[in-house]
Amino acid sequence: MHKPGFFALLLCFSGGIAARAANAPSVEDFASRPLIEDVSISPDGRYLALIQTHNGRAAAVVVDRKAGPRHARAVMSEPEHVQMTWCDWATDTRLLCGFRGMALHGGAVYGFTRLAAVDADGEDLRVLMQNNAEAQGQFLDRIINWDPGLADTVLIEADEGLSSFQLLSNARIIGNVGTHGLPAVFELNVKTGALAIRQRARDPIRHWVTDRHGHVRLGYGFSGAMISYYARLEGESDWRQLTKFEIYSRESHFKPVAISDQDPNKAYAFGPFERRQALWLIDLTDKQDPTLVFSHPLVDVSQPVLARDGHLLGVLYETGRPMLYFTDDRIRRVLGAVPKLDPDEFSTVRGSTRDGSAYVIRTVTDADAPRFSVLDTGTHQLTRMESAYPDRDASMLAPMRPISYPARDGAQIPGYLTLPQGAPGTHLPLIVMPHGGPIARDTWGYFFLREFLASRGYAVLQMNFRGSSGYGEEWFFAAHQDWGGLTYDDVVDGARWAIQQGIADPARVGIVGWSFGGYIALVGAQRNPDLFRCAVDIAGVSDLRLLIDEQRASESIKKQIGTDSDKLKANSPRLHAAEFKVPLLMVHGQKDAQVPLAQSNEMDAALTRAGKPHRLAVVPEADHQFSGVKQRATLLHEIEAFLGEHLAVVDAN
Repeated sequence: MHKPGFFALLLCFSGGIAARAANAPSVEDFASRPLIEDVSISPDGRYLALIQTHNGRAAAVVVDRKAGPRHARAVMSEPEHVQMTWCDWATDTRLLCGFRGMALHGGAVYGFTRLAAVDADGEDLRVLMQNNAEAQGQFLDRIINWDPGLADTVLIEADEGLSSFQLLSNARIIGNVGTHGLPAVFELNVKTGALAIRQRARDPIRHWVTDRHGHVRLGYGFSGAMISYYARLEGESDWRQLTKFEIYSRESHFKPVAISDQDPNKAYAFGPFERRQALWLIDLTDKQDPTLVFSHPLVDVSQPVLARDGHLLGVLYETGRPMLYFTDDRIRRVLGAVPKLDPDEFSTVRGSTRDGSAYVIRTVTDADAPRFSVLDTGTHQLTRMESAYPDRDASMLAPMRPISYPARDGAQIPGYLTLPQGAPGTHLPLIVMPHGGPIARDTWGYFFLREFLASRGYAVLQMNFRGSSGYGEEWFFAAHQDWGGLTYDDVVDGARWAIQQGIADPARVGIVGWSFGGYIALVGAQRNPDLFRCAVDIAGVSDLRLLIDEQRASESIKKQIGTDSDKLKANSPRLHAAEFKVPLLMVHGQKDAQVPLAQSNEMDAALTRAGKPHRLAVVPEADHQFSGVKQRATLLHEIEAFLGEHLAVVDAN
């Protein structure tokens, strides 16, 4: 049974809702954060915690389910310069929230996280863990087990040198702590902030995995270009190395992700089957051969879905749309009971009560940010919360259609096509939008930039070119160390296909890319003025040698890009500024920790020397994702004005 409007009264916290847009949503609407970003349920089921936003800022709002939505209370707000990224319940009444921010230290930009706690009634609010200026790049909100068997305690992994952290005055550290710069596992008391070390740091491990009982059983990490996986057997104290391999190598190996519930000396792992990643059950004692659990004939199994205690619920994979293979029969039954209002919805479990009487369901569509529901398994009632953008005119949003097109060598390139709502589907202005990474892939789901472009009258073509993840090792290695080669050819072939099909007006094709996609946009502006009338580079790489120099400590960058000097020069747009012939917009955040601003500054200087038409917009306080509302609005305003000028598109408004 669907109960509408249950959470409408929560909007009083936000001070009301703006009037519905008459036509296409505004730039500010697309730049805004979802009304509800996350939802969690307390173990006993009494409380919900929502991350709810208003005017670009978020607060944790607690709803007492016994008292009803009128009893919603904002218990924690988002400070300046950090963003609340998640909230979850450590106990029946104690809520933890993680915060993320960007900082400048020693001339470098780095990310940091903090951890805060508050009671359900808003009392005893305190920061449990936060980093100082000397703790660069430290992430202090990584909970790896929510119920390790100790009262008011969670397990958290953090730099073993916690003595350098700024803790609360009443926090204390129990046990000798070194300064490895590597993560250890700590028992964190969520009421007092006291820390006790459970697992010392161990080189080269960068991440730890526990079993359901909180015992630290798996670890993995890297040293140089080598990745290693370790395990500790049930009842043993020593760690054994399971596997060690070079990054981007073709050799077969297994990557454990969760300990089995049936046998504590077995683990679920990702490993190859018929040249694609599959889910296996492996014997950590190495006495039995691995057992294949699930594989797909076309795509990789890509991501585990884990419960709060580390129990594996299932694995995600994606053909044209996301799919979930269940390893937990209970979760299969729960999601099977969720009624769909839209056949294109995809739902997963966000969290549940201790006894399984209620579940929080997270639902994804292609035209709206994720929304949340609560399923009562006793009454079979599904209570849907407000949509992410309740005042947005949904009729202006465009669906995302899976497609494929032939490359010049005959390979079929998978991708997605979005047509403006109500458009005839032919002779449209087209934006080619290659994804970032390149070790990533485009997926079916909401993306604000894609929907924004479609709302302005542009068709949008996205492609999972060779070099993308998710399609097996042959697909990935076909374009390995070939950023400006086969990968770029696949992008160009997609644009030409759209023209040949009559979808795109050949005189109005532009290329817009973010991160690695920004690099491809620069290459397009350099090499194909006959095809692309203009280009937008968002936080892209312009010089491959400079990228290697910026990442001196990372051997993986060299393995990914290659070190052939001639090839690096040929595939670095900055070194070919004189060849640019189409208008170019570059937008880069001042606090980008992933692609340094120097990449765009150097490209800007080279184009200026060459006398080429371009604009560089440096956005203060913006990170790589343009997470802030003001920064994202600046990005969209820049893109809208630039494309409107150079593709001669009539404003959809």
